[in-house]
Amino acid sequence: MILSLLASLVASAFVIGSPLPAWQEGCLDIHAINSGRGECTFFILPDGTTLLVDAGEAYKRPSKKHPAVPPRPSADVRAYEVYLKYISHFMPKCSRGALDYALITHYHSDHFGTESEWPMPNALRGYQLTGISALEAELPIRKLIDRSYPEYQAVWLPSSSKCTFYEAFVRYATAHDGMKAECFRVGDAAQFNLVHKPRKYRNFSIFNYAAGGFVWDGQKVVDAYDKPQDRRENGMSCCFLLSYGDFDYYTGGDAGGNTPVALPVAQSIGRPIEAMKADHHFSYYCMQDETMRVYRPQVVVTQGFTVRDIQPDYTVVGRLLGGDEVYPGPKYYYFTNMGESQLQEHKDVYSLAAGVNGHVVIRVMPGGHEYYVIMLDDTDFEYRVKSIDGPFKCK
Repeated sequence: MILSLLASLVASAFVIGSPLPAWQEGCLDIHAINSGRGECTFFILPDGTTLLVDAGEAYKRPSKKHPAVPPRPSADVRAYEVYLKYISHFMPKCSRGALDYALITHYHSDHFGTESEWPMPNALRGYQLTGISALEAELPIRKLIDRSYPEYQAVWLPSSSKCTFYEAFVRYATAHDGMKAECFRVGDAAQFNLVHKPRKYRNFSIFNYAAGGFVWDGQKVVDAYDKPQDRRENGMSCCFLLSYGDFDYYTGGDAGGNTPVALPVAQSIGRPIEAMKADHHFSYYCMQDETMRVYRPQVVVTQGFTVRDIQPDYTVVGRLLGGDEVYPGPKYYYFTNMGESQLQEHKDVYSLAAGVNGHVVIRVMPGGHEYYVIMLDDTDFEYRVKSIDGPFKCK
């Protein structure tokens, strides 16, 4: 009864056209931040512990074939500044001005930054400030987690973004900024522990399912690749399942259907979930039927950066949204950034989407039994509510 009353009070504060109310203890917030130039998701866990997943800063040069989506709020603001302003606005007071955790899912520029646009290293730090390294220079990170710390040179693949700034950033921040760093531990349920009130929220957990091409199969860690030479950076992505009460949320970087990782992870999880980040920006080979029949998510959030038909792939989106053939029930799909030509050319598909163009916030109510999805205006830094969907009852 108390949790239900608290949930009603929290939800009553959502008002179209007004700024999103701040996080409150007991809620779980998942913010997909839209810069139009990289993937970035900010989590505020039930006790106020903070987690950032990726902080990409990729830039597409003008191209007739694959033009970039409109940057948000404008091209005058760098991507990392969008994340910094957003996180600073919503950061809970108990965080004391620092991120508790930051996870880099894999080494591609739209997930951690690109030095190609920044030819001169920072004079003090000796490396380019871009993506995660630029963010950390202004917002301390207590613990950074990636798929390979501390052995970076040994794990770069031909498909990795060869950004020397990242290794230099980790060395500097761990030596001078007090940042700790760890390798993502597949099969671990304690790497992302709550840091403020863990005993109060025993119904919260994050379980690490895959990284570096290795997957937890329910009993042990197995190599998803038959041949080491077949490894590609997308398939190296860190994948985890977050659970709070009855609510489950999955995120797996770019480990989509073009890798041998996505389906084994789904099979290991083995149950329907409430929400997920779309694998690899909803590319044409991702979100395959066999995987989606396991997850059956009500909510899917996609972050995209290019105006092209295969990312997101309108045929895959249309197949999933167009009926119950793949999996039954209502489906609410959200796309943080899409070009107007995409929306017009495939209006029959994207008219079925629950929301397009804006920051996307999943706010889970205290106890983890129901949640809302709120879209925020991304054209300025006021974070006004554009739409409200819910409450959704957890399965």
